[in-house]
Amino acid sequence: MAGAAGVTRRLLALLAAAALAGCGRAGPPRPPGPKDQIIYPRAYPQYAPQPAPQGPPAPAAPAR
Repeated sequence: MAGAAGVTRRLLALLAAAALAGCGRAGPPRPPGPKDQIIYPRAYPQYAPQPAPQGPPAPAAPAR
């Protein structure tokens, strides 16, 4: 059972290190660069969808 306890301790240490590594500076993320060149958080423009290209006409059904 000593092996399982060592694995558990290592796993807990890894989880604690991962949680602490995720800590960064406080506050919302700020993109780098001058403020006049940052477009975030504005939404990207949405253009009207283009109509699907028309394919060749379907063949006519044979007469009976």
